[in-house]
Amino acid sequence: MTPDHPPYWNQYWPTCWHFQFSLMVSLLFVLLSFPLTALAAVPLEVEVVGLEEPLEENVLHFLDIAKKKDDEDLSVRWIKRLHEQAPQQIREALQPYGYYLPVIQPQLTETEGAWLAVYTIDRGAPVKITTRDIQWKGEGATLPVFQQSIEKYHEQAGDLLIHSEYESAKSEFLNLALSQGYPKAKITKSEWLVDLEKNSAKMTLHMDTGPLYYFGEIRFKQDFLDQELLNHYITLEDGEPYSHESLLEFQQNLLASNYAREVTIEPLFHEAVDQQLPLDVLMKPIVPHKLSFGLGYETDIGVRGSARWTNRLVNRYGHHSEMYLKVSEKEGTLRGQYSIPVISPLTDRWVSTAAYEYEETPTTDSSTFGLETAFVRRNLDDTRFYKGFALVSSEKFVVGHDPRVTTNLLTLGGTARFSEMEEDMFPQNGHYLFTDLRGAAEALLSDTSFIRMHLKGRYMSELGENGRIDTRMEIGAAWVDDFDIYPASLRYFAGGDNSVRGYAYESLGPVDDNGVVVGGKQVITYSLQYDHRVAESWLLSGFADAGNAYNDDLDKTYMGAGVGVRWLAPFGSLRVDIAWPVSEQPGLDDWRLHIGFGATL
Repeated sequence: MTPDHPPYWNQYWPTCWHFQFSLMVSLLFVLLSFPLTALAAVPLEVEVVGLEEPLEENVLHFLDIAKKKDDEDLSVRWIKRLHEQAPQQIREALQPYGYYLPVIQPQLTETEGAWLAVYTIDRGAPVKITTRDIQWKGEGATLPVFQQSIEKYHEQAGDLLIHSEYESAKSEFLNLALSQGYPKAKITKSEWLVDLEKNSAKMTLHMDTGPLYYFGEIRFKQDFLDQELLNHYITLEDGEPYSHESLLEFQQNLLASNYAREVTIEPLFHEAVDQQLPLDVLMKPIVPHKLSFGLGYETDIGVRGSARWTNRLVNRYGHHSEMYLKVSEKEGTLRGQYSIPVISPLTDRWVSTAAYEYEETPTTDSSTFGLETAFVRRNLDDTRFYKGFALVSSEKFVVGHDPRVTTNLLTLGGTARFSEMEEDMFPQNGHYLFTDLRGAAEALLSDTSFIRMHLKGRYMSELGENGRIDTRMEIGAAWVDDFDIYPASLRYFAGGDNSVRGYAYESLGPVDDNGVVVGGKQVITYSLQYDHRVAESWLLSGFADAGNAYNDDLDKTYMGAGVGVRWLAPFGSLRVDIAWPVSEQPGLDDWRLHIGFGATL
């Protein structure tokens, strides 16, 4: 019988099997290990020596070896290839700053598997401009404004070849042409001739103004606003020379109208006749309805909540309506408004308001219903506000232990507000002024006659990098025919979170025979505060307040002082103050806590 295997196979089978098994295990180990080795990045550091900012930053931006040094697929072979490319990339990075002949010493070393690429650079002498050939050509070339632009450039330009300055000059020249009514202006020739042997350059810049254009017909492409209303927003005069600034102003005014979420103005050059340029104005409407909420807390009035609903597109004529509700434990408001654009619709509105308000103070309780019609004007950035109004009101109120009184008034008056504040969460400079003058007469359907003036002001000034001085003042005065029926909401009080801190809310003022504060005809308060920024959103404050409400003579001025902390955020703020009534010679346990918090949800 012939065996299945030769004798020598039987003899060496165990040994061969063992060898094959070991070989397979080794290969499997290598295959499994290879991806892990390939994924492991080779350690690499890159240094640039001999340059200062911004040259060093620009070189690192151009160097691929610097941008790829943390790549997980980086290999030794790749590092060497990137290192070879580095000198040319360094030259390209230095040329925009006028350095065309740098001396570069590249060095690549390896220590225990870690690589270091060092580039020592002598930037050399910069290229100097020896000749500038700048010309305006075309229809408007001889105008003084264009010739003066060339003279101005020669006066301000330096001797060194810096590409960014050259590109900026080109943009300024074209913008000038655009502002002068030449929207087709263009660069016809732009070049540098660099002589590396002489380390010098010649510059050539030729421009053509193109034809002068004028504003022509304006066509609104929309279906949600009346054409007559839109005509009031046109700030371009027919036949006026084309101006990019005027076009931009027109577009911004249409957006500021708060009717359109998107406005595109298309000059139709292909339809221009005798350079009269028609414009298509494409408008997309805003979402008409908007709902917002607010939440806050003040020591004086407790927790408060508010809600506001607005309809910004009631009809094609730009009418606007609003409902506002504010509720707290001690005061509240329910108000409805309807406004109509008039005269200059961008800034002027006729506003009709119906409102119910209630307020409870430590010594008064009042509820008021009022109907107001007013002319309102405000500028686009809301730093100026004016209002002239007529208000019919009925207020029911009680002061102290006196019986409840109802007073009906027809009040005429005006309000103005002026403000200039830095655009910052922590403004260090700014001012604010509010003034209100109103009056009523028994001869004009009112229960009593009065004239009332109220003035509030604030001024902030910077003190160091992180500090500011914040001063506030309030002055009020009234002449009243019958003070007993003079509404509580028009009387003056002092004390509280936003008045003389250290004293309870509206606890300062004239008192009746029972010692109850009944309010006065006049008021004066003053506050001096220092705020210091200790972190991005945190302030520490120290303050002193003084003032009182009174009738005829200011018999006593109350003073309070304390310290506080503020937290600032884009959506709201938190204010915590601890104050002592200084005028009362307080002890350490006579302090009052004043808290204010507000947020828009």
